[in-house]
Amino acid sequence: MVAGLTAEKRPFVLYEYLRFFWQRKWWFLIIPLATIVLTVIFGRILLHEEEYTGKAVVFIGSIDVKELTNPKNIKAKFPDVKRLDVVVPEGQYVQITVKGDDEQHVSRELKRVVSEYSQELDRHSQERIDVTTKYLRALEKRERTLQEKVDYYSNQVQSGRLNSQQLDDISELLVESENNLTEVMERVNRIRGNLVFYEEPKVLSETVEKSKTYTTQLAAIGLVLGAFLTVVWLTLWKYILDARRYYSS
Repeated sequence: MVAGLTAEKRPFVLYEYLRFFWQRKWWFLIIPLATIVLTVIFGRILLHEEEYTGKAVVFIGSIDVKELTNPKNIKAKFPDVKRLDVVVPEGQYVQITVKGDDEQHVSRELKRVVSEYSQELDRHSQERIDVTTKYLRALEKRERTLQEKVDYYSNQVQSGRLNSQQLDDISELLVESENNLTEVMERVNRIRGNLVFYEEPKVLSETVEKSKTYTTQLAAIGLVLGAFLTVVWLTLWKYILDARRYYSS
């Protein structure tokens, strides 16, 4: 009966809570500010982000050797660089990242890693070009030799001085030489095309910037958390006051 009367006397409970919140609105300033500060501080401690980040993007071109593009292999060559990270976001690109608290140190380490890695790529690229070029020269020499044979056999066939047996033998050699010449010419054209469209490695970018601190994101989280805690705290406060008033009466 008492509970029923109490409910009848208090038909606007939500209004009472809103009025209670408004009378203590300064809590919506104090608690969110405190949670923002604490969230930013603890977030920075947990994330432990260095102040500077150096990034470089290296284009590896036509190099397809996995040992030269495997991130673990690249990092293993620089054990003294503590905050080194290597990723391959795409097949022909390698992204190198160095982090630290000193801008000059980060810049030096990044330049050293990029320089040594790009030099290794250049050596491999030049070796590949040299070997391919040498092979092309050998094929071109064989192409000239086969062309001379084809011309010689063609002249013999067209001379009319051969008997039937000799004509059959020379014709067979001519066909064989022409087939070999066609095969060699195809290989020569393919290799020439590979050399023409061969892409050499190069460094596309190299920058050192202040690291992203996530302060805005942490502050937003602290604000939402603070507002939620404020509502919970004021609701609990109001509930306790009403409970005390009810039991005291």
